[in-house]
Amino acid sequence: MNEDGERSHVLLAFCNCDAIDEAFERLFTLQSLERGNVKKVIDTLSDRLRIPWCGGAKKVPLDLSGAVLCVIITVFLGCFSWTLTVVTYVVILPAMLYSVHRCIRKKVTHENPTTYGAKGIRGVKYPRSRFYFAWVTVSLASLLIIYYTQVIPHVKISLYENFIFMVFTCLSCTCLYLVRATSCAGFEPQNKGVDEECEEVIESGAWRFCGKCETQVPRQATHCRTCDTCYLLRDHHCIWLDTCINCVNDRWFVIGLICGLCALCYGVHLSLTTVCHPQHLDVYFTTLLVPHRCPDAFASLQSSLSVSGACYGILLATFVAVALVQQLVCVLSGVRLREYRRRRELPNQFSCCSFRNGFRNCFVFWWRR
Repeated sequence: MNEDGERSHVLLAFCNCDAIDEAFERLFTLQSLERGNVKKVIDTLSDRLRIPWCGGAKKVPLDLSGAVLCVIITVFLGCFSWTLTVVTYVVILPAMLYSVHRCIRKKVTHENPTTYGAKGIRGVKYPRSRFYFAWVTVSLASLLIIYYTQVIPHVKISLYENFIFMVFTCLSCTCLYLVRATSCAGFEPQNKGVDEECEEVIESGAWRFCGKCETQVPRQATHCRTCDTCYLLRDHHCIWLDTCINCVNDRWFVIGLICGLCALCYGVHLSLTTVCHPQHLDVYFTTLLVPHRCPDAFASLQSSLSVSGACYGILLATFVAVALVQQLVCVLSGVRLREYRRRRELPNQFSCCSFRNGFRNCFVFWWRR
């Protein structure tokens, strides 16, 4: 309280933000925050969040800062004990990602808000967010930093092992970059007049008119409600890469998942065998090192960060393995992922008999033009 009887907070000394001040006022007085207050706070944060830069401060996107904050909190919580590490990577991090995903999906642009969560409703356009791609990028960068600053200094990993790990990492990053770089519609749009296109599309049957794009597209092209574009032989929209997977980049996507899974699994193996006491395991004609006991896993910050990064890699490897299994099942069955999901929702529409032609489907997938 000042001399004039006006109330203020210490927050005003750092930022003259009325929306944030009002939110703190309602929280401290045990009053609920309305939807308008939350929107004002988010807009204020996105405008005030800046970093010093040459020529003036630059805005930091809220989704990027949220991804960085999510990774920092997760790695920090996983550095205390095995119990907190398991709870962090099994409960806390998946719950955070699910909550963010629900908040993003609630921004569906539709006149009727009750259509959120409904399936098959025309006119719904899913919002596009860079949070998922930023989270994946920041997570991979953080794991590499932990690996080279905390695991490598133990001087237990040979140059040969590090070279294999870097080969898988570079291959995966290159393939996933090509997925985004080569993403396109996969066909050349027809340049015809409005009067001509409807007649010729109906007569030929090879092309049709998309009412959402308002352009002519091939019969096998489908519309993506997130990209707001039609793609030829569209597989699905990958939110983690913020791009659509179709006939142009689907093979790069599968190769990137395979190399990424190998890199994550091998990196986790190197980290755990470095921090923990390894045990020799005889497998056929070779000997493998597997982590056996970890009594000093949280004895120092270096070892605790290594263990936390390894557990983070296990979680990412699980996500990648699930996505890879989905893609391989679709390749063997000769269908796209969106078609596979649609068939799974309908009773008696998908059978294991579709795997009988698995070799032919794989040949068509990898060797088509």
